[in-house]
Amino acid sequence: MSTAAAPLSDLGRAADERGEVTAVEHLGGGLMELAVRLPHIAAAARPGEFAQLRCGPPPLPLLRRPFSVAWVEGDICGFVFEPVGEGTRRLAALHPGDELPALGPLGVGFTVPAGGRVLCVAGGLGCAPFPLAARRAREAGCAEVLVLHGAATAARLYPAGRFSRGDAGIRVVEATDDGSRGHRGYVTELVATELAGVAAVWACGPNPMLGALAAVLGDAGAALPPVVEVSLEAPMGCGFGTCLGCALPVRDGGGRFALCCREGPVMAVAAVDWEALALLPPAHVA
Repeated sequence: MSTAAAPLSDLGRAADERGEVTAVEHLGGGLMELAVRLPHIAAAARPGEFAQLRCGPPPLPLLRRPFSVAWVEGDICGFVFEPVGEGTRRLAALHPGDELPALGPLGVGFTVPAGGRVLCVAGGLGCAPFPLAARRAREAGCAEVLVLHGAATAARLYPAGRFSRGDAGIRVVEATDDGSRGHRGYVTELVATELAGVAAVWACGPNPMLGALAAVLGDAGAALPPVVEVSLEAPMGCGFGTCLGCALPVRDGGGRFALCCREGPVMAVAAVDWEALALLPPAHVA
């Protein structure tokens, strides 16, 4: 299967700005939400794009960490993460009023249809891009956005009301591996029955989950909507294509690798070489 190279992200839209932390909230199950006043990123961010956050004063941690812009309210951006390493632990230790440098928006985001229904498939921290994405889809005229959100257990689910934010046209269906809330099993098990009348499928989560989703969608065949896109994980050290740490295998007939930070993180599901991706080590947020 051959696919053309995707357009590169427009680095001219990005700015390095010094934000002010306005809130740091523990959501339970290890999830956290960080709100930062970042006027440029808030005004420019498109659904699925990300920002590189500085996690502390130089020299360590040396590299910024990439986070999806989860939501925007006025000049404030929200970010969802879990403190699992030195960088994210430092973000979790921030307080309102602290300064937080951020570079963005970066990357290529989701293709927003002009109408119809949108199906979002979120696994774990893959919930992050969908509050903003759902809102933008509704603003573009989509009649309904259905978010299928899965996690290992109920405590790990992002609060459903934070996807919809008062919009009755945004509906959330939950799944947990242990059955503690919603469907018992994987969130990908809910996808096949929800494809009818869908204009776009957007997905974000661990790469193995996205690979499983690709298999489900492959079985759907002609029932697939015109837009089927996934937001991929990769170790993005710089965010603008210099460090080459985020190369991912794509299907172009020649074994090409694409830089996730410039041709992604959102890519067409058919463009990704899922078999080769499964052989790569997982992307850990440090």
